Amino acid sequence: MKRSTIASAVLALAAALAGTAAAAGTAAAAAPVVARGLDGVSCVRADDCMAVGIGGNAFPLAETWNGRAWRTVPVTVPPGATAGALRGVSCTAKARCVAVGYYDTGPGRQFALAEAWNGAAWTPAQPPAPGGPYTALDGVSCASAAHCVAVGLYQMPSQASGPLAETWNGQQWTRTSPAASTGGFGVSSLNAVSCTSTARCVAVGTPLATRSVVVIERWNGAAWLPEQGAAVPGDLAAVLTGVSCHSARSCVAVGFGTNATGQASISEIWNGTSWRYAAVPLQGTGTGGSLLSGVSCAAARRCVAVGYTASPDTQQAVALTWNGRAWAVTAVPVAGSGNASQFSAVTCRSAARCVAAGQAGPLGSVNSSALTGFWNGHCWRLVTVQ
Repeated sequence: MKRSTIASAVLALAAALAGTAAAAGTAAAAAPVVARGLDGVSCVRADDCMAVGIGGNAFPLAETWNGRAWRTVPVTVPPGATAGALRGVSCTAKARCVAVGYYDTGPGRQFALAEAWNGAAWTPAQPPAPGGPYTALDGVSCASAAHCVAVGLYQMPSQASGPLAETWNGQQWTRTSPAASTGGFGVSSLNAVSCTSTARCVAVGTPLATRSVVVIERWNGAAWLPEQGAAVPGDLAAVLTGVSCHSARSCVAVGFGTNATGQASISEIWNGTSWRYAAVPLQGTGTGGSLLSGVSCAAARRCVAVGYTASPDTQQAVALTWNGRAWAVTAVPVAGSGNASQFSAVTCRSAARCVAAGQAGPLGSVNSSALTGFWNGHCWRLVTVQ
C-alpha cells in the first residue's frame, strides 16, 4: 500500500484504476478486484454499522456490519460513471444513511456524489455545485434524517480549489457558501464536518496556501462563519482532516502538519469559547511522520482518534484516546505479515465501543484490502473485509 495522506491515497488509487474501469464500460464488466479501502464509517448500534470507500473495480464500495460479519451492498452510481468512491457516511437509523464522495465520467471530469440508503438500496444524486470539471465531497454529518451537511471542494476558474458545502433536507441538496478565508488566508477545501443540531455544525479543512493557520468554520443554520483556531507550533503547514463535536461546547479536531523535516499529527480542542492546540504523542521517522485522519467523541472527555505512523519502510495504523487533558496511544495489532495499514475514520457509540475503518496491504503497492478495527475500551481487534 502506498504511503500517502488518506485523501490522496484514495484519489490516487481511483485515478490509477479509472482507466481500466472505463475501458470495461460498466462496473459489472470492470477488472477483477485488486484493491479495496474504507474511508468512512457510521454505527447506529454495536450490531448495525455502515462503512464506505472504494472497491477494487474503482467504483464506490459500501459494507454493512450486523455484529458478526461485514456484507457488501451494491452502490448505484449515476449514468455514465466510469469510476468513483465514497469518502464519508452518516447514519441516523438502521435504514437512514447518507454517504458522499465523487464519480468520474471520463478523464479530467469528476463530480460530487451523494447517496441515500433506505435499508435496502442506495439512491444516487449529484448535489448542485459550481461549474467546472472537478468537484468532490469528503465528509458528511446528519443531525437527523432530514438534516445533513456535506463538505468538500471544487475547482475554481483559476485552477485552484475552493471549499464546497451542501445541506440535505431529506428531499434535495442545496449548496451553501463557506467562508472564503480563515485568519485572513484562503480556504482550499473542507475535509470533514460534525453537526450537533440543525443550527450547529463545525467543519475543518485545508488552507489555500501553505500556512500554519488551521481552517475551522461554523454553520449556524443560515451561514458559514470562520473561527479562529489555535496556532500550530513548529512552523508546520497545517491541515485538519477530522472533527467530532459532542455538544456546542465540546469539539475535537485532528489532522497533520508538514515542514522540511517531516509530518506530524496535530489536534485542536474547543471548549465552547475558544480553540486550543493539544500535542499528539505520535512519532514517525524520516519524512514519514504521522497523520490523524478521523476522530469520534462519545462524550466531552471521551474521544478516539485514528490515522497512521510511517517510516521509509513501513506504515502502521494507529489510534489514540482523549480524556479531556491529554492524548494516549493505544496498541493497534499489525495487519498481517509484511503489510502496511492505516485507519481513515472512526465512530464511537461509547468510550468502550468504537469501530475504525481503513485499509491494509503491501507497502508501495495499490493492492490492498479493506480493514476495520473494533475497540472495547482496552484493546483493538482487526477484521479484514473480504
